[in-house]
Formats: sequence, structure tokens, C-alpha cells
Amino acid sequence: MEELNKAGLYIDEIYRLRVQDPAIANETIELRQECLEYSRNLQDFKKLCEEFYKIAYNFSKVVESEKLRAIGTQNQLKTMAKQRQTEQQVYQSQILEQTVELERLKSEYQYLQRIESEQQEIINNFLMNQ
Repeated sequence: MEELNKAGLYIDEIYRLRVQDPAIANETIELRQECLEYSRNLQDFKKLCEEFYKIAYNFSKVVESEKLRAIGTQNQLKTMAKQRQTEQQVYQSQILEQTVELERLKSEYQYLQRIESEQQEIINNFLMNQ
């Protein structure tokens, strides 16, 4: 048996002739199995990463669309605020115009009342003098 070992030939536990030491062959088999397990784990990890990427990508699209919608809503609110401000200015100018018109009409009314009272006085004087 030692002569075979010196020649680089070995006999394993089921009495087959081998070129490699059985201990090294067992370690090689174990290493191959560990490598296959590592490869499977790596493939699983790759699948998980791809799924995570898809989910994150879809989520980013949703976030981007919501962001654009929020910006649109914000712009709409700013536009509405400006419109309200413009309407308020229009209403204030109309109020001012109406107030000026009211003052003018009050002055005219007072003037007409004075004229009426003067004319009434003239009529009264005329009627008294007759």
C-alpha cells in the first residue's frame, strides 16, 4: 500500500484506485459543494437585488409623479391667490368709486335741497306779497 502511495496512487474506502489522496478528494468534494452553495446563495442575492431595484424604481416613479402633482397643485394655489388678490383690488376700487359717487350725490342732494328751500321761500314770499 505504501508503495502505491509513493507512486501517487491511493485506494479509497471502497477500495477503488485513485490518483489523488482520499482526504484531499473529500476536501475537494466539500469545497465543490460549498462553492455550489455559495453560487446558489449569490444567485438568490442577485434575484433579491433585482427585485429591490424594481421596487425602488417603481416607487421613485410614484414619488416623482406625486412630486409633480404637488408642484402643480402648489402653482394652482398661487394662481388662485393672485386671482383673489386681483379681485379684491377690483372690488376695493369699485367701493372707492361708489363712495366717491355717493359723496357727489350727497353734495348734489344738499345743493338741490338748498335750491328747493330757496325756491320755496321765493314762492312763499311771492304768495305773501300778492
